[in-house]
Amino acid sequence: MVEQLQKLVALQTVDLKIQEMERTKDEIPQRIVALEEDFKKEEERVQSLRLEVEKLQKERRVKERELEEEIDRVKKAEARIFEVKTNKEYQAVLKEIENAKKLNREREEEILGILERLEEMQQNLGQGEKGLEAQRKECQRQVNELRQKADSFAEEMASEVQHREAQKKEIPPDLLNKYLMLLEKRQGIAVARVRNGVCQACNMNLRPQLYIELQKQDRLIFCPNCNRILFWENGSTKPKET
Repeated sequence: MVEQLQKLVALQTVDLKIQEMERTKDEIPQRIVALEEDFKKEEERVQSLRLEVEKLQKERRVKERELEEEIDRVKKAEARIFEVKTNKEYQAVLKEIENAKKLNREREEEILGILERLEEMQQNLGQGEKGLEAQRKECQRQVNELRQKADSFAEEMASEVQHREAQKKEIPPDLLNKYLMLLEKRQGIAVARVRNGVCQACNMNLRPQLYIELQKQDRLIFCPNCNRILFWENGSTKPKET
């Protein structure tokens, strides 16, 4: 019976390894999607900076053009001073020139403010584009690495499955059927270790007499609570942690 239990434990170890590999392999597409989504968010942020810079540049050009037009109007108004014939007309032209110059000073302040914001935004954009390129390379590196890992998992899993099939043939059919049934019903764990009289799968304390029987290893012992096949941790069978 010890030999059969050892074979079950070995099979459980292989099954756990395959299960873990399958979980990791299944997570790979999700991790790739997460990487690509993070990159896309950063790409959108940088694009938003580009649009803001373009908007400010356009606004600056409009303000500068308006300023040039107003400066031209002031020059024309100043030229008209020599053409006016009455004091009233003279005062009106002076008022027009004064208001226009005041408005132009305000436009110059607006343009200066736009240039300051534009300089800051261009710096942010430069940093963002640099960081985006670095993230692009890192994202591609990690995606390639994950895809290579998925390919290697496929090969390794095929090898483990072959190993599993070979081990299954060494176990009596009735015992194998019990194991496979438990494997399906108990979340992939059919064989559980016992430590200090406690089933490590369901944390149930075994009755003292059952624990003593388990240590004899002369027959299969099932957990009264979870029905898994038990093995004594301090015995000769020490599989991978379950």
